[in-house]
Amino acid sequence: MKTIFTLCSLFCVVLSLNAQITVTSANMPVVGDTCRYSSAPISSVGNYTATGANYNWDFSSLDSTGQGMRKFVASSATPYSFYFFSPKYGEKTADSIPIPAIPTTTLNLTMKNIYTFYKKNGTSSFNAEGTGVSIMGLPVGSTASSSSNDDKLYFFPLTYGNRDSSNFKFSTPSFSAVPFLYKKQGYRITEVDGWGSITTPYGTEQCIRVVTTQYSQDTITINQLPAGFNTFGFPNYVRSYQWLTLTEKIPYLEVSGSMLLGNFVPTQARYRDRIRYNFVGVKEEESLLALSVFPNPANTELTLILPQSSSGVEAQITDLQGKLIQSKTLERNSGLVHA
Repeated sequence: MKTIFTLCSLFCVVLSLNAQITVTSANMPVVGDTCRYSSAPISSVGNYTATGANYNWDFSSLDSTGQGMRKFVASSATPYSFYFFSPKYGEKTADSIPIPAIPTTTLNLTMKNIYTFYKKNGTSSFNAEGTGVSIMGLPVGSTASSSSNDDKLYFFPLTYGNRDSSNFKFSTPSFSAVPFLYKKQGYRITEVDGWGSITTPYGTEQCIRVVTTQYSQDTITINQLPAGFNTFGFPNYVRSYQWLTLTEKIPYLEVSGSMLLGNFVPTQARYRDRIRYNFVGVKEEESLLALSVFPNPANTELTLILPQSSSGVEAQITDLQGKLIQSKTLERNSGLVHA
């Protein structure tokens, strides 16, 4: 009888260690959270598309090329407090992003000091409430006109098999003092397609795997230019593979990139981590380590935004069939790559 009890106890322990977790709003970041991550080259990630029930993802061989911090701050501590009030809070997501040239003009504009603002919608969802951008030296918030137009990043509870979609629409105000109009609208599809455990250089945790895809159209209108020649729109199709746990406020691992004609092109990988001092290629950076490519696809030229510390990055351009068109080593501020 004693032996049977011991075996049953062990069986229950095994079950509890391999049980599916459920992520709720309590597992999302709040004001004051700071989370360190390491950036990793895509080549070190391995097979990030494999998934399923009770799956064990092993990413222990990830390299670290540098580190950054995700910081969630009160909206009052950002340049956009006039547009986003508590309980909304912000995260700086990029220092600057060049805007593709508006046809028939010689304007070279850049969106600077870019923030994303969040809000927990009770226990039902975690929303992006809008974006703060500075264009032509003016900080302006691009906000949703109502909660129904929020970008709902996650619906709760997040459990295996969930699949949700929602529309979103952000716009800067139409004040006469604002010389430009920035709109972002589209829809998002989020699916929990796996659960199990994940191992990275940071450790091992129980997790769920979430794939979230945003299909949006971004539009810039410069009021000082003649109507019909003052607006430029560009698609912004992006996907993110995320491994979420109960212990961390950001993904344990996230692989993100662009969607090109229905195919995913990974451009960034980063994972939750502790302080490290030995990196592959670059030193530690407190700033965000991001890589953006636009327009994508491109016919004649494209722009790549590299981390400030980047140098000697090897870029390859391929056609839709994967045939190599051009290979070039890029240095910081090297400008455009012409195909």
